[in-house]
Amino acid sequence: MKAILESDQERMEAVWRQRAVRLSRRALAARTAQNEFRVMVLEIGDERYGIELADVAEVLPLTPVTPVPGAPAFFSGVVNVHGEIRPVADLKRLLGIEASGNGNLACVILLRKQSREMGLIVDRVEQIRSVASAEFQSADGPNAGLSARYLRALTHDVLMLINTEALFAQLLKETTS
Repeated sequence: MKAILESDQERMEAVWRQRAVRLSRRALAARTAQNEFRVMVLEIGDERYGIELADVAEVLPLTPVTPVPGAPAFFSGVVNVHGEIRPVADLKRLLGIEASGNGNLACVILLRKQSREMGLIVDRVEQIRSVASAEFQSADGPNAGLSARYLRALTHDVLMLINTEALFAQLLKETTS
């Protein structure tokens, strides 16, 4: 009986050692993850964009948007989200991107930044991925177009990170003037 108890104790100690090793690896993984961004990858036209996952409140199916008379062309209108009225912008129009055939997968990404919310119509949500901060390159440069003010950075595989602050600022500017 004593031998059985000792063998059980040895097995428990082995389990605890394995757990300790796994827990020590988590700390290392957390340290490396500090230099990474979690990004929701979107398709808009034939291009791929990313939005920091921290700025995404919700992904909604494409619902009818109520137009607002006299609004700028990129401003699609407003939608009711859980009893609250939220503005919705068409990112394709704002960035000047040609229409594509992905409309059947379109959805609204509800962004939240500092208690403000707005929706973005996108063609498709592709994936959630981590991007190391070292992968980002500046979106500015001699080839930067008009839409560059809405971009924070690019990656080597041409994923363009959207500047949500600039989107909120543009929406506020256009809807209050």
